[in-house]
Amino acid sequence: MRLLRSLVLLLFAGSAAAQGRLARATDARATPTGATIATLEPRTTWRQGPTQRSAVRVTIEGWIDADRLGGRREAFAQSIGGAGLVRLRAAPRTNAQVLAVLAPRTGVRVLERQGGWVRIRREAWVSRSAFEPAREAEGVSARATTPPKAAAASAAPAAAPTPAAEAPAAGPAPSPNAMRASTALDLASAPGADRVGALDKDAIVEPIARSRGWVRIRVDAWVPESLLTPADSTYAAGLRAIDLRLDPTGLVGRTVRWTVQVVGLQQADALRKGFRPDEPYLLALGPTGENAVLYFAVPQSLIAEAKAIRPMSRVILTGTVRTGRSDPTGAPIIDLRSITRP
Repeated sequence: MRLLRSLVLLLFAGSAAAQGRLARATDARATPTGATIATLEPRTTWRQGPTQRSAVRVTIEGWIDADRLGGRREAFAQSIGGAGLVRLRAAPRTNAQVLAVLAPRTGVRVLERQGGWVRIRREAWVSRSAFEPAREAEGVSARATTPPKAAAASAAPAAAPTPAAEAPAAGPAPSPNAMRASTALDLASAPGADRVGALDKDAIVEPIARSRGWVRIRVDAWVPESLLTPADSTYAAGLRAIDLRLDPTGLVGRTVRWTVQVVGLQQADALRKGFRPDEPYLLALGPTGENAVLYFAVPQSLIAEAKAIRPMSRVILTGTVRTGRSDPTGAPIIDLRSITRP
């Protein structure tokens, strides 16, 4: 009976483990002041353990390509092999959410295998300040996790957008809880944190949470997509095609955003290494300033958009490097994440 009661208590304690959501990309270290072993993606949630001064221990867990497993490393039976970074995903598939980027030679524990994927776990330490502040019960709206229907409708792309849909004259009607800025305001990522933007006088905002005299807000606004760049911590604005060919494995997992000229949508054959059988890809030339041959592997979610690109037209493609040099042509293969019109 005591053993059963102990097991119940342990199960309850495990289910009540604290979790925290990161406000920004964050380095994870082997010890509170040790070497960086991973970079955790912003807006991801991690199970928290004990704290030590300004650091908290988290459990890193997810799926990686089984081919990237290496041998024993310190106290770990296996590690991240090769010289390049490895993406940790939420599920065993290439289009699953990226949770973190793991450094080579990082020791890991293997939990299970599924096809060409393995689920791994590793404890690490991150800064407590990187987590979003806990939301207080007062003033927290259900809209904090579920966007308003009006906002979701305004953000959804139309199948055949008209000029009015592309540049709406007015946004959705304000919600009953909407508030108006009485003066120009600075925007911060958290109470008392650094400035991330500004809010004009008379701008309409929607409060979704309150904490210690601060209010978290949602703003409906439009900006030119071509002027945005990835918030991904692996993004490097100066990365070129020649860099990928010179370091084909060391730059795996890095994010690129390039203006290219699309030749057309192709389907991979057995001669092209690095692709899955019959995987669709965009054959492109670029980026700006270069005339390299590039392959952008297209996920099913972007097939319709890729088919709509006219041959030899210029677009902005954002993706993650799968390999910097593929056989037999030597062209980089990049996993496509978004298509933007210049």
